[in-house]
Amino acid sequence: MGTGAELQTEWARLVIDSFVQAGVRDAIISPGSRSTPFAIAALEHEGLECTSALDERSAAHYALGQARTTLRPSLVLCTSGSAPANYFPAVVEASEAGLPLIVLSADRPPELHRCGANQTTDQVGLYGNKARFFANLGEPRDDELSLRAARRTIA
Repeated sequence: MGTGAELQTEWARLVIDSFVQAGVRDAIISPGSRSTPFAIAALEHEGLECTSALDERSAAHYALGQARTTLRPSLVLCTSGSAPANYFPAVVEASEAGLPLIVLSADRPPELHRCGANQTTDQVGLYGNKARFFANLGEPRDDELSLRAARRTIA
């Protein structure tokens, strides 16, 4: 991997490929600037069928419907800030129905948290007890240990 944008692109490809390896076949993308590397990686992955939905709430419910129909995990992708909060109603429904819904949100760098930066929301615990699992993959890193840890977390 390289540095800067190249590192983000390769990290996003690794994350998306890990989800596909774990059985994800469908992704609903709510476009945003922070999540662009993930959106591009998803669109380029041959093992993933992607749909774009501008409204986050609609996107999450669409993904929920896919999970209900296919009984496979559906991935819903959004940018940072309040965008993932719009997924909450679908997360609740998925939790109550036992359906596999995966939320992938792009967060701002840690140094921008808790300082008033725009598009920054504390995502830890955002879905409370309705999330069966939560992981913060952290900043993209170019070392084998970090890459293996990210793949293991997603699997």
